[in-house]
Amino acid sequence: MAPITAEQFTVTLENMARAWEDLPEDTRLPKDEEKSFFDDCKQTCLEIIQRWHSGESSHQDREELAAEYKNSPEGAEQLRKDLYSIREDPFVAAADLNLRLVKYTAVPRD
Repeated sequence: MAPITAEQFTVTLENMARAWEDLPEDTRLPKDEEKSFFDDCKQTCLEIIQRWHSGESSHQDREELAAEYKNSPEGAEQLRKDLYSIREDPFVAAADLNLRLVKYTAVPRD
């Protein structure tokens, strides 16, 4: 299989946004901590891969993506590199912005 596509990653970001939408706004992360998925994604890449491998992910291509990326730090690093190569795609950028708007809605921490 080829590396993850912009379309596949857009679906991943949309799934993440839906998961955050299920939480009450005041229990989400504080607005003043807002950051892009790409600002610190190494651990998140590993978590995404683990979800693909375990079947926990609802992504329609999870089996193909699990076959492409090993459930390991090396697999997460490869996914991170592949994601950085598509981060400027307009659909990826829009999905990243939407994730930030949904994820960071709580008041700042004291």
